[in-house]
Amino acid sequence: MASSSSILICDRDVYTLIALKEQLVELGFDVITCVSKKELYDFLNRYKVDVLLMDLTLDDSDAIVLCQEIRTKKEIQQPYIIIYSEKTEDFIQITSFNSGADDFIIKPLKPVIVAARIKAMLRRGQQAIAAKAMPRKGVIIDKESYRIIKDNVSLSLPRKEFEMLNLLFSNPNKVFSRKEIAEEIWNDENVSKQRTIDIHIRNIRKTLGYEIVKTIKGVGYCIQ
Repeated sequence: MASSSSILICDRDVYTLIALKEQLVELGFDVITCVSKKELYDFLNRYKVDVLLMDLTLDDSDAIVLCQEIRTKKEIQQPYIIIYSEKTEDFIQITSFNSGADDFIIKPLKPVIVAARIKAMLRRGQQAIAAKAMPRKGVIIDKESYRIIKDNVSLSLPRKEFEMLNLLFSNPNKVFSRKEIAEEIWNDENVSKQRTIDIHIRNIRKTLGYEIVKTIKGVGYCIQ
């Protein structure tokens, strides 16, 4: 990862912060940590943060609420947001994604897996920025600003959903399997065994219209 990239970890458990930071630094990341909502916003307002890792439960806030707040703040350069928790209920993961989170990781955290997901996010982001806007099906994908324009209306998607849509649009009529999407976007084929991809597709359709992404039953998704 480039030296200008940074990861911000927010967790009320200092021991988790120290352990996770040490292991991610060893894997080549620049890492800063905080324990509260106030500290988190201090960092987001002062520095460019590429990836924000948050424990679901914080002392002075809730990661889902914080995620919703961050996504509405235009003055903040929007980071990728990963929420992690020991809770495994589907509704918690769905709510996290609906709040604007790009990924949800179930504890215990494995730094090697966390690092792989972060690297995949950053790689996809760099590829998106390098490409030009591409109109298709009445939709324009502005890769430089991470914006979607449909019917002259500017819309926004969380980064993971933006990158999934961009992947589907990159090869119209090709049916991408869940495994392919998981490997391309998360660099982890195990994501395809969870509901993560389906939840993101549902959110894309909710934002852009249900006709945008077609489901090929038993195979995957495509743009036609």
